[in-house]
Amino acid sequence: MAQPLFGTGILALTAAGTTPTPIQVAVLKDISVDISYTKKDLIGNLQFPVDSAKGEGKLTGKAKSGWFHGGLIAAILSGSTTVVGSSVGVFNEAAAVPTTPFQITVAGFATWASDLAVFDTTSQKFLTRVPSAPTTGQYSVAAGVYTFAAADTAHIMSITYDKTAASVGTTIKLTNQMMGANTAFSLKLYNNYQGMAGGANSSGIYLPSVVIPKLSFAFKNSDFMEKSFDFEATADAAGNIVSVFTGN
Repeated sequence: MAQPLFGTGILALTAAGTTPTPIQVAVLKDISVDISYTKKDLIGNLQFPVDSAKGEGKLTGKAKSGWFHGGLIAAILSGSTTVVGSSVGVFNEAAAVPTTPFQITVAGFATWASDLAVFDTTSQKFLTRVPSAPTTGQYSVAAGVYTFAAADTAHIMSITYDKTAASVGTTIKLTNQMMGANTAFSLKLYNNYQGMAGGANSSGIYLPSVVIPKLSFAFKNSDFMEKSFDFEATADAAGNIVSVFTGN
């Protein structure tokens, strides 16, 4: 009997190992699974084939998530390392240029990491960074202390920078790996639309072995960030490719 399905359900990836921790893809927006084959035609001296056979098969898919999940990102990036702590962007911190020594110390100076531009909101222009002794329209910076020209006194500066957060968040770092480095996962997708006791109306797809060749981040001006990854199925040790479960 056919059954309707609605929504995306849940998607979980599990890496190989003795006691791996499954990773559920949070805020699952879309997922697609495609099974395709190449078609080999037998054609002689006539226009149309007299026979046709399946050639190479491929099972691919794509999932989209609206959540910036560090654990999933680290798992997908084979060979990456994770450490506690992160970098934090500070946007448009505003302050007026004082009189001598014409310096602004940003709020995050203690863990200041790098300068990410200064905008003079009074003159409505970005300033040019110089090593020292700035003239009007210029600035210099060291350790979170920004120095401006005397002519720019009282101008409101909008300062953007980043700083370190030693105990907040996680840093995922990927280094150049040898060719062939990869992580295989099992993938399970379940949808329980109008599910009932005993599993009725529950459907699912199980891929015992998938690899993830592509990870994308899409930041949008008027919408939520979208993370997506492509996956491709390979045969497991027993030759299995996919299992499809239906609730009725």
